[in-house]
Amino acid sequence: MSQHFIPVFSGGTGRSGTTVIANCLHRHPEFHTSMPREIRYLTDRAGLLDLNFGRPLAFEASAREYLNRIFLKTYFLLGKNEKRVFKERMHKHWWSQVGKSGNPRGLVQAITPDELDQALNKFETNASEDFLIASQNLYFDLSLAQLKGKSVRFFADSTPLNIQSADRISMLLPDSLFINMVRDGRDVALSVSKEKWGPKTPESGLEWWKARIEKSFLALAKIPQGNHITVRLEDFIVREREETLHQILTFLDLPEHPNLRRYFDEFLSQNKMSQGKWKSAVKNPHAFQNRYEQILAELSAKGIKIAQYY
Repeated sequence: MSQHFIPVFSGGTGRSGTTVIANCLHRHPEFHTSMPREIRYLTDRAGLLDLNFGRPLAFEASAREYLNRIFLKTYFLLGKNEKRVFKERMHKHWWSQVGKSGNPRGLVQAITPDELDQALNKFETNASEDFLIASQNLYFDLSLAQLKGKSVRFFADSTPLNIQSADRISMLLPDSLFINMVRDGRDVALSVSKEKWGPKTPESGLEWWKARIEKSFLALAKIPQGNHITVRLEDFIVREREETLHQILTFLDLPEHPNLRRYFDEFLSQNKMSQGKWKSAVKNPHAFQNRYEQILAELSAKGIKIAQYY
């Protein structure tokens, strides 16, 4: 395996600070965060994890996702090769999409077409001999191509689904470290309800948040305890800033650095944190709050403790 860095995966429910933590750590010279921040070819449907380990049925969180699963299964039954679908998505879906700003987003941001083709050709050549090793090398080859010779200790990706896939990522990349970002479910629910891909209402967003929290903690329970850390976004930005930053750096065995410190102080200040907007945005704040408290109790009964800060 051509490796000279430790893979780090930040993740969470989505809208929970996964990119915030990755952007901050990226300021450290020993830490590099992928471009794009979410590489996706690992955790997406028909991605590298699915090719190696299948896709758990529990991952399907909506009727639309179940339909996508059935469609892809049918596609394969009709003779479409799974590896060929993966290669097509590498050249199209994961290579370049139109981002929110209208600019290209994907692997095109960091590597050349030749670098992609070389890595995929090597993967195809070696896959028949040992598919798992070939998959590991593909990840490292594509990641090292981004570094352009830089010597770093950590290479990170911030796809939210990383945490729900932590057990499968660990089977593919055993040295991986995980930063599980958790944010108040009420704020997450409101935020995702405004996204095209999210639940349509804040109320359904609470259920969505609960399901993702459960799946994340279930996946983390299957990997070594020393390989993951859970960070509350509110602690990192507002409540216990210094203590939380120290906890993260200690987890990674990273010393402080002026560039990281400057970014942390200037760009991750308390006034950048949006909290409590749900109180004036949801139709029935009282019912919304009651359901949230019920969810916290339901999670607690399963051993998942999420503190309510306000």
